[in-house]
Amino acid sequence: MELIPHFFLLFSLARTVFSSQPTIASLSSDALSLLAFKSAISYDPNKLLSNWNLSTPHCTWYGVLCSPTSKRVISLQLSNANVEGTLSPSIANLAKLKTLSMPRNLFKGQIPSQIGQLQRLQALELQENGFSGPIPYQKFGNCEFLEHLKLSSNSFRGRIPLDIGKCSNLRTLLLDGNAFEGGIPIEIGRISELRILDVSRNSLILRIPRELGDCKKLSAVKLISLEYLGSFWNDSNAFFGDIPAEVLLLPSLEIFWAPRANLGGSLPSSGWSEFCSLRVLNLGGNDLKGTIPGSISMCKNLTFLDLSSNGLVGSLPDNVGDLRDLEWISLRENNLTGEISDQLGHLTSLTYLDLSHNSLTGSIPVSLANDTNLQVVLLDHNMLSGEIPALFSILPNLIHFDVSFNNLSGHIPHLKHANGCDNYIGNRFLSPCPDNYSATPLGTYSSPPTGLPVPLVPQCCRHSKLKPFVIATVTLVSVVFFIIVVIVLFFILRRRKLPRPTTLRRKEVVTLADTPVELTYDNVVRATGNFGINNLIGTGGFGSTYKAELVSGFHLAVKRLSIGRCHGIQQFDAEIRTLGRIRHGNLVTLIGYYVGEDEMFLIYNYLAGGNLDTFIHRRSGKNVEWPVIHKIAIDIAKALAFLHYSSVPRIVHRDIKPSNILLDDDFNAYLSDFGWARLLEVFETHVTTDVAGTYGYVAPEYAATRRVSDKADVYSFGVVLLELMSRKKSLDPSFSEYGNGFNIVPWAQLLIQEERFSELFSPELWDCGPRENLLGMLRLASACTVEPLSVRPSMKQVLNKLKKLNS
Repeated sequence: MELIPHFFLLFSLARTVFSSQPTIASLSSDALSLLAFKSAISYDPNKLLSNWNLSTPHCTWYGVLCSPTSKRVISLQLSNANVEGTLSPSIANLAKLKTLSMPRNLFKGQIPSQIGQLQRLQALELQENGFSGPIPYQKFGNCEFLEHLKLSSNSFRGRIPLDIGKCSNLRTLLLDGNAFEGGIPIEIGRISELRILDVSRNSLILRIPRELGDCKKLSAVKLISLEYLGSFWNDSNAFFGDIPAEVLLLPSLEIFWAPRANLGGSLPSSGWSEFCSLRVLNLGGNDLKGTIPGSISMCKNLTFLDLSSNGLVGSLPDNVGDLRDLEWISLRENNLTGEISDQLGHLTSLTYLDLSHNSLTGSIPVSLANDTNLQVVLLDHNMLSGEIPALFSILPNLIHFDVSFNNLSGHIPHLKHANGCDNYIGNRFLSPCPDNYSATPLGTYSSPPTGLPVPLVPQCCRHSKLKPFVIATVTLVSVVFFIIVVIVLFFILRRRKLPRPTTLRRKEVVTLADTPVELTYDNVVRATGNFGINNLIGTGGFGSTYKAELVSGFHLAVKRLSIGRCHGIQQFDAEIRTLGRIRHGNLVTLIGYYVGEDEMFLIYNYLAGGNLDTFIHRRSGKNVEWPVIHKIAIDIAKALAFLHYSSVPRIVHRDIKPSNILLDDDFNAYLSDFGWARLLEVFETHVTTDVAGTYGYVAPEYAATRRVSDKADVYSFGVVLLELMSRKKSLDPSFSEYGNGFNIVPWAQLLIQEERFSELFSPELWDCGPRENLLGMLRLASACTVEPLSVRPSMKQVLNKLKKLNS
């Protein structure tokens, strides 16, 4: 009975077709179904469905992909289309449909129960819409080929269907951000192919089923996704019971994310094997008891460990130093005792260490000075004694160091990035507030990602605050006086029309690096031929770039800003603030800049190899060999890993694309164009900002939410890898056969799913090989461009995997 309205709709459409265009009596049922689907769309602001009409074959319509042989629709993709409407039951008549992907739109209403008739469906992606109601129970289990079910961030309610256990080939199950009730069905344990499970941000009241441990291929489990709302952290899910060891010890498990989930029990004391795949373990804010098992060190891939705010006892495992890839460890607010293990000095990748609010004794290990990537060390509120190791003064990246409320004594060493004296109170130092420390930390410090509050400390060291107060007061008065003088001078000059002082007319170039000759405004203008067209080597978003030969054999690249472009001035400023303060072997060097009333330009080292975009699409001969491709990929990865991990503050580039990657004559790659770059403090996982970058390279979560993180750069890097391997552009014209808006990422996913690898690589590269390494790079590019941020690797992990491809 449910199909009767649909039948009349199809009949009406057919009658219209036959009466107006009698020559198309053979119009396919798929075309009629698509037109019925379109009729349920009430709002299409970008007119993406405007070519859905009877004057063109339905296989050429926007977002529609047909089988080349049968011309039956196999894929319908309307990602980020901003269309509004309901999902028509007519979709069920697309009998050959494999992919229905419509994330980040304005669809509403319920999913029609007829969708269960799509027995060939492999991917149903409806995340970030306004769908409501329950998931259809009946016939849902008929989708035996379903591999990806993504329903995140809608308004679905009711229980998770028990029939979902019949979808034995399901790999991805994203139900987060809805209003599901009840628990996780134990039937999920039957899904032997399940890789990713996310049920966070619902209204579930549940125990973690032990049956989940039957999903032997499970790699990511997310039960809680904390959102900060004012002064508290919120996720509606309510858990009880212990964490099943069967789940934590799954051989393929990489990510287990369940902070503040009210879970109890203890960590498995055994069962951690050398085959452990765990990379991220977040169980902060639960009710765990017992000790931290030493066998967890078998998980060699572990990069993130948060066990804060539990009831753990005992000491740190002696073999914690075996976790060489560990970048973040937080054991804050437990009942840990004993000494801090000397083994922590082996964790050279460590950037964040929080052992505060425990009962640790002994001294601070000198070996911690070996961890040169450390940015944050929190050891406050323990019972530590002895002195702070003087070698801490050599740590180049340390910006927050808190040892307050211990039993430390001796002298406070000078740290490269000075902290405030508040971070040393409650000890017995000989000089608690040295002159070189301010009363407030210079490094910006906010709550860590676990949501734990910064400990309150008394208003202290009043005597030492006098000098900074006087300096601040004098500085403020001087600034105000200078502003008044400038304003008065401006009005005098304007009223009397006097010539401005010669100092205001001087055209000075600010230099940031040594050059063999004097870098002056006149020399630069002369070397570029007065910015003549013969020296033009490129144009960009906010100006043009010119080649300049200052003296014989010494070349520069000069990027000239088009005055009057607001965005250009912002980018100009961003470029100076980022490249002006950092140096790396795979970043272009900002040598200097000039800012005048009617002229602004940036000066870089000149790279004769052009940009990567030209290299990809015009390459031949040696350019297609694996060693060259591999080297370029590693160079770019090194630059990004430096920006994300070693720069203070950290930097997100936001515009990674081939035209912003330059090459020299030896195919060394250099990242350029920091006009859209954003700075991230240590504790910031993301910032919310206007979307910048280039269409085709922008990560989907950034485009949808305007929240950018370093994982957005990882996505863009993955797109660049795909271009590097395929010689296709991100928005290649050849993709038009798959529908308008189709880009290189879904194209690559389609070929990977169908194992058509030879069609993905450029013929020259595929023939030369080595194919094992090529497929390894392809798998890495695919991992970089997945949608879930929790699964997408970090740039440091990407770099490590790239290096191993040749080992």
